[in-house]
Amino acid sequence: MKAVSPLVATAILLVVTVAGGVILYNYMMNTLSSPQEYVAASVVSAKMLIDDNRTILNVKVANIGTADVTVDEITIVPDNITVKVNVVIEPGTTKSFNLVFNQPLDKSIKHYVIAVYGDQETEPIPIRVIG
Repeated sequence: MKAVSPLVATAILLVVTVAGGVILYNYMMNTLSSPQEYVAASVVSAKMLIDDNRTILNVKVANIGTADVTVDEITIVPDNITVKVNVVIEPGTTKSFNLVFNQPLDKSIKHYVIAVYGDQETEPIPIRVIG
């Protein structure tokens, strides 16, 4: 039996190496280029106007994720007041909305707002009292 010449063996090894590299490159590029969507929101600001018989709360929520966020409820602590809302925020945008309560909140207590979306919630943000 005759052996394969060194030139042919080098060419075969080179072709196998290049083909393997192309396959590995295509696999990695397809894996890394697939978009990963995640949901994340943050309360940007909260302002509260307390009238004689009611409270108006303005909340700004930013979507810092890559998928739509639906804010389901707003919670005010320490009073544990929960208001159901249905606000959809597109990725990279901020929405402002008002909530009206038929009770005045105590101005002397520091209040915080939490936005609940899906099974997640934002960090408590202090509410600034105006007026």
